[in-house]
Amino acid sequence: MKIVTDSFKSGIIVRLSGDIDLETSPELRTELISHITKKVNPIFVDFEAVSYVDSSGIATLVEALKLIKGYNGSLKLIAIPKSVIEIFNFLKLEKVFEIYTDASSCG
Repeated sequence: MKIVTDSFKSGIIVRLSGDIDLETSPELRTELISHITKKVNPIFVDFEAVSYVDSSGIATLVEALKLIKGYNGSLKLIAIPKSVIEIFNFLKLEKVFEIYTDASSCG
């Protein structure tokens, strides 16, 4: 997995590529927590180049969402590929996360 973070709108965007799995999810957790501890808001996570997410990746995102809600922040997920969005839908997480089809459609 590769992570690139940039300023975006009034917050940041975390662009991911590759697989988010047991091996790589700690790196994603570290990246997200570093911004959450600074109370960055909002945090956008771009999944456009992500090919796979396992349960550890989902757990990392749920943890980040819980932490960011602690200061009334928002975590917005962008451009989740069809193969990955099926996991979110199966787990009913599309009702928990703010999910957008592309960066231009998110507020």
